This record gives sequence, structure tokens and C-alpha cells, in this order.
Amino acid sequence: MLPLLRQIETPHWLERLPRPLVIGSAIGGVVVYSLAIGAMFGTNRQLIGMALLALPLGLIGSTLLLYRFEWFVLILPLTGLAMRPIALPAGNGSELPISMLLTLALSGIWILAMIKRRTWQLVPSPLNKPLLAFMFICIFSVPWGIIWADPILDWRIMGNFRLAQIASLLSFLSLLSTPFLVGRFIQHEWQIKAYLGMFIICGSLMTIAQTFSINHVFLTDSGLWGLWFALSLAGVIYLQPRIHWGWRLAGSALLVWHLWLAAIRNSLWISGWLPTLVGLLAMAFFVSRRVFFVLIIITTLNLAMGPGRVYIDQVVNQNIEEGGLGRLEIWQRNLAIVQQHWLFGTGVAGYAPYNMTYYREDARSTHNNYFDILAQFGVVGFGIWVWFAIASLWYGWRTIQLAPPGMLRTTAIVATSGWFAAQCSMMLGDWVLPFLYNQTVAGYKYTMYSWIFVGLLISVRQLAQRSEKL
Repeated sequence: MLPLLRQIETPHWLERLPRPLVIGSAIGGVVVYSLAIGAMFGTNRQLIGMALLALPLGLIGSTLLLYRFEWFVLILPLTGLAMRPIALPAGNGSELPISMLLTLALSGIWILAMIKRRTWQLVPSPLNKPLLAFMFICIFSVPWGIIWADPILDWRIMGNFRLAQIASLLSFLSLLSTPFLVGRFIQHEWQIKAYLGMFIICGSLMTIAQTFSINHVFLTDSGLWGLWFALSLAGVIYLQPRIHWGWRLAGSALLVWHLWLAAIRNSLWISGWLPTLVGLLAMAFFVSRRVFFVLIIITTLNLAMGPGRVYIDQVVNQNIEEGGLGRLEIWQRNLAIVQQHWLFGTGVAGYAPYNMTYYREDARSTHNNYFDILAQFGVVGFGIWVWFAIASLWYGWRTIQLAPPGMLRTTAIVATSGWFAAQCSMMLGDWVLPFLYNQTVAGYKYTMYSWIFVGLLISVRQLAQRSEKL
């Protein structure tokens, strides 16, 4: 792929300067730069000193972004899966993850390149319109929420709410732009294999770390990591042809291990295992209706009269004891706020000030992405989301039908099954669009997983259509 921007030529006036002057200026610049760093750390200005230290790395990274753009899109999953501590402090104990910063940088450079070249580079897809419309409603909701805010809101208790709101808006826009980036710049089958490999390798390490309570720093085993690990692993070991039986056996053992960890050992965390089971059932549906209905019958009988019934009763009782029924009251409060701001909502994270003003002693987020979307973006935003959800699932279904057997069809099944399960998981928490005062902006690291696979659907569709023409 060619660089996004033209190579910058060396100015003629610089070539005419004497070499000793150029070398002396360079050495002098390094000396001044070093003294500035020492002065910052010597006067207890560590943040400025760290920024100066990072400046050369930033310049190198910017150059690579311009001339090896596709490399950074390729490592995008890795920044979320295995670069947890790398983040930019944003004040008040919050941080901007490197995965979010990289996505913003990639999107910004890509937009500038399109403006410079006067070309529209989005891959043709029925997902473009609803995604762009939802981006617009996210941006529009902020000034709308400010204009129509209740005058009695207590803004002092929210701290620097506007700055945090902008950070949350940027996280939403970054997530929504991820399918565009992945769909446009992941153009080869080996790149898709690399994506699946990252989720399988990192997911295996997360499973081992959680099983043996190993303290780790880099892995991000939060959100729907188990869903995408399990589906990627199952897709490769069961759907790929010509896989050695030894690898299938080892992969099956690893999958059972993970399911035990998620559904038995961590049974109380329903969001951790239920989406995974839904995704595996959806995968079975796409592969074989017979296998799917057999699994449904076995599951139903087990839940009705077998050990599964005892297990479900235990999980339900534990969640009730932990206050799970309190969500019903939270949703009722949320709907009361929505009734006063039903058209375009209260803005990104906008219902939090209402909760802190009206229910200060018991202010909580909804733990439900659908209620979050309704409260933040109103009926209009909720309608656009439903449009996008239906269009994306239909797009995934059609991609499965069009993709040839092998890695492309496997990836289409994994992505569509997982995206369906992610839609279901939205009823259990903000696992697709992180709410500012629950997952915080740092939740971007693991909510991006689902959006990466939506982008892979676009990549698979393009590769499948290309193979049809050959």
C-alpha cells in the first residue's frame, strides 16, 4: 500500500548549508533538549519531562503512521488485548487507552488523506449509512443535551464533567470508526488469520492467568474477551478443513477449560459466560441446523430436569442476593428521565448528572446498553442503533452465504455469531458502548473487540466478492 501522504522533499536551502553548521546545530539541539529534560525533572515537573522524553518516540511513530499505515491497523487488536498499562493520563485518575489513541490517530490521518486526495475511501457497505448516522447523533447529542438541560442540575458534584464527556464522545467515535478502518485496510487472508491468532493466543494466556490467579499487567481480560476467544478458537478447530486431529483435540480441551472457568468457577458473573454460550449456539445454527436443534433439545432437557436446573437456580439466587433485582428500579428511573428528553436524549453520559441530582444517595448507571442508548441519544438515536443492528446481522448472514469454504467463511461465522451474542450482552451491561460512569473511557480497551469483528465482516465480504470475480 502506498503512503497516505506524499513524501516530503528536503528543502533546497537546507542542502546549501555547510555540513559543519548542520552537524553543530544538531549537537546543540540535542544538548538543549537534554538540559530541558533535566530541568523539568529537577524542578519536580515530571509530567512535562515525560512528555519531552516521549517526543522522539512520537516523531518516529508519526512517521511510521504515514508510511506504514496498514501495519498499525494490523496490530490494532493487540493494543486492546495485550497493552493494558499503556495509556495517556487524563486527570482525575482517568486515562485514555493506547488502543483508543491509536484508532483516533489512524482515523484522523485517513480523513486528512481522503480530503487531500478528494476521494471517498470507505468500502461500499450497507453498514456505512447507519454507522455515520449514529456518529452524527453522538456528536449532535452533546450540544442538544446542554441546551435542554434541567436548570436545577447540580454540576458541581460532577467535577469537570464537560471534559470527561468529550473524552467519552471520542471513545464512541473511535469505536464506530473501527469497522471502517478494519474493513478498508485488512485486505488479505493472512491478515485475517493474524487477527484470529491474536485473540486465540491472548485468550489462552488470559484463561491460564485467571485459572491460576496469576497477577499480570498487560492482558485485558475484561468485557467480552471470553466470547471472542471461544468463538475464534471454536471456528479454527472445528470449521477449518485440514486441521490435524491433535490440534483439534488440544483446542477442544482448551475450549472446555475456558467454559469451565467462565460458567462454573465464575458462575456469578453472568455477563462473562452467557454471551459465550449464546455465541456458540449461534455458530452451531449457522453451521448445521441439525446440530443446533440437537443442542437446543439437550440444553432444554438439562435445564428442565437435570443438573442444569440446580445450577441456574443457584446462579439466580446468588444474583438476587447480590442485588440483581435492583436493576429494575434503575431502569424505571432511567425511563422517567427519558420521558423528559425523549427526542435526542441527554447527550453522551448526559443522564449521570440527572441521577446525581435526583437520586444522589443511590445514583447508579443502568448496566444496560439499550437503556444507555435511549437515555443518551433519545428515540432517534435508539432507532438508528436498531437500524444498524439489524443491517449488520443481515450483512453477516449474507456474508456467510457468499464466503467460500475455508478461512473466509469461518471468520464470517465467528464474527456474525459473536456480534449476535454481543447484541444480547448489551442487556446485561455496557459491553459494546462503555458508559462513562461505569466502564469509564478505559473500557474502550475491551469494548473494541466486538467492533473489530464487525470490521472483519466487511473485509471478508470484499475478499469473497474478489474471489468470485477471479
